[in-house]
Amino acid sequence: MPNVSFKLPKIKIYGIDVIKNFLFFTLFIILTLLVIAFVISPAIHKFKSSKALYYQKKYDFEVTTKIYKQKLTELKKLKNTNRKILNAMQRKFNPENFKSFAAKYMSITSIKEVNSTVYQNDFLKTTYIMKAKIKSPKNFYDLIDSLKNYKAVLRIYFPIDFIKNKENIDLTLKLEHYMLKPKKAE
Repeated sequence: MPNVSFKLPKIKIYGIDVIKNFLFFTLFIILTLLVIAFVISPAIHKFKSSKALYYQKKYDFEVTTKIYKQKLTELKKLKNTNRKILNAMQRKFNPENFKSFAAKYMSITSIKEVNSTVYQNDFLKTTYIMKAKIKSPKNFYDLIDSLKNYKAVLRIYFPIDFIKNKENIDLTLKLEHYMLKPKKAE
């Protein structure tokens, strides 16, 4: 068998071995491609998936913010249109103020608080028994009509006891006051 040896030719230009430089340059290109394939490429893939996730979350946030702003605008509009009712729901019932309010319709002899309970977890319902004297039933119905202009939310329950006297009609009725339940400090 002949003895075969592989020997690189030595080509030098200005004292630089061209073949050796070509091999080192090729090795550098191969190592660079390997680094790109195994290090940079996964990082780019991870960046792209993170970028897609970021834009999805940003879109979800913008949609949620838009819905929130719409609901907030709607809430403010409702608060403005129902301001009178909301203010009335926050006021406490004052028997003396009610007596002066109802004075043009009847003469109230007594208002007694019977009980106070929580109603539908958000409201306080206080029940009163009211005794009064009126000249005619029309005065009573005028009072019922004028309650929509009263400062607090009141409800009159039927049946109402009407007892005729010589000059007046005595009446006894159940009156309920509704108020927002005070919030507890947390």
